Amino acid sequence: MNHISVARLTLLAAALTLGFTNMVHAETKPTEEPTNPSTVPSNQPPATNGPILPTYSATNGQATGSTIEPFDPNAPPRATIPIGPNLFVGGYTSLEGETNRHYDLSSTLGKADTTLTPIFAPAFAYEPNQYLQLYVNPVLEIPLAVEEIEEKSQTTELNMNLAFLTVKNVVPGARLQVGRQRFIDSRRWLFNENMDAIRLGYQYEQFSVELSVSQLNLVQRNLLRREAEEDEEGFINYYAYADYKFGKKNHIGLFALYQDQQRLGTAQPITFGLQSGGRLFDNLKYWLQTAAVRGSDGGQRIRGEAIDVGLTQVFERAWEPSITIGYAYGTGDSNPNDHVDSRFRQSGFQGNSDKLNGVARFKYYGEVLDPRLTNLMVFTGGLGIKPFSKTSFDLVYHYYLQDHASKRIGGSDLDTDPTGLSKHIGSEVDLVVGYQGIPHLQTKFVLGYFFPGKAFSETWHDGALLASFLLRYNFY
Repeated sequence: MNHISVARLTLLAAALTLGFTNMVHAETKPTEEPTNPSTVPSNQPPATNGPILPTYSATNGQATGSTIEPFDPNAPPRATIPIGPNLFVGGYTSLEGETNRHYDLSSTLGKADTTLTPIFAPAFAYEPNQYLQLYVNPVLEIPLAVEEIEEKSQTTELNMNLAFLTVKNVVPGARLQVGRQRFIDSRRWLFNENMDAIRLGYQYEQFSVELSVSQLNLVQRNLLRREAEEDEEGFINYYAYADYKFGKKNHIGLFALYQDQQRLGTAQPITFGLQSGGRLFDNLKYWLQTAAVRGSDGGQRIRGEAIDVGLTQVFERAWEPSITIGYAYGTGDSNPNDHVDSRFRQSGFQGNSDKLNGVARFKYYGEVLDPRLTNLMVFTGGLGIKPFSKTSFDLVYHYYLQDHASKRIGGSDLDTDPTGLSKHIGSEVDLVVGYQGIPHLQTKFVLGYFFPGKAFSETWHDGALLASFLLRYNFY
C-alpha cells in the first residue's frame, strides 16, 4: 500500500461515511414535530463534544469518573464554548521551558541549551447532528533560545495537530474516525502520537475493540513549511486492540501491530502482546506490559521480547505517601552476524510516560536518558507524596544495564555513545512536581540528573542535567 492508495482510501472513506450518515439523518429526522425537551440546545455543548472516544482515549484501560486525571501535556484541548449553531471553541495557552547541561557527559564547557516556548492551541468542534462531529486543533509554537552554546535554529511552527471527522450513533457503541487523530494506550508504551488514520472502534459494556490503519505525516503537519516533511521511518501501521475491564479499576488488553516500512527499507515488524493494569488490592496498584516482535528487517529475521511490570503501594496516611518498584526488560542481540535480530523494538511512536500516584505524567524510563526499551534493563524505585489532593511530589530512581554490551542506547537523548565495553549504562534520579489546584491551570516541574556508568569509561564521573517546567491555562 503506497501513499497515494492510503490517501485515496482516506478520502473515499470520509466521503462514504459523510454521505451515509447524512442520508440516515435525513430519513430519521421528522419534518414537523415539536422540539424534544431532552434534545441538547444549539447553544449548549453536546455531551460528546471533543476528541474523547471509548477505546481511543485515556479512559481506555483507566478509571473513569470524578478522579483527578494526571496532567497530560499532549492531551487534546476541550472545545465547549458555544460560538455559533452547533459550533464550539476551546483550547489552551502554555509556556514550556527546558534547560539541559552536559549531555555529552564532558566536564568541559559542552552543550548547554535553554529554550522557552510559548504555545497557543485553539480547538474547534462542529456537531451538526447526532451522527457527525468535526474536530480541529491547530497549534502555534514559537521557540525562543535563551541560552545556546551550539547554534541551533529555532523555527516558529504552525502545526495541524488534530483534524478528524467522527461518525457516531449509527450503530450503538460504534464510532468511525477519519483524519489526523491521537493514538495512545494507558502507559503510552505503544503509542503517544497524532497520526493520519482510518479507525473503527466498538464498545459493549466492559468490552471494547479497535481496528485502524495509520501513517505519520501522510499530510504535511507544519503549515508554514513549503517543502514536504520527510518521516524518517515511513511506516504504515495496521493496529488491532481488544480490551476488557473487570472489577472497579482493572483492565486487560491484547494487541497486534503490523508495520510496513515504505521509504527507507524493507522492515516489516509484527508486535503482539498484552497490557494490564489496575489494583490488586484497594491501595496496591499494578501494571504489566509484555510483548514479542517478529517479522523481518533488511533480510534479517526479527525475534525480540520485552516485559515491563511494577507495583505502587499507597498508604492511608497524611500526605498519602506511596512506594513504587518496577522492572523493564527489552532483549538485545548477542550476535549481529547470524541473520537473526533478537533486539526488541518499540513502535517508534511510543511516549513511555505515566504517573505513579501523582497528578503529573512523566517519562518512566528517565527524563534525561529517555531510552527506548531495546537491549536494556531498567530497575525503578519511587517515592511519592500528595500534600493536597491536587498537588504531588515524586522522587524516582532508575538503574540501567544493557542486555548485551553495545555502543548504542536506542532512543537516548544523550549526545555521546557508550564504548561497548560494559553493560553498566548508569543511573538517574528525577524529581517531578505536579499542581492542579487552580481551576483551568496545570503546572509541572521536572528536575533530572543522569549518572554515567562504566559504559562511558572515559567520562563516567560527569553527569547530565535536565530541568523543565510547563504552565498551561485551559479555556473551555
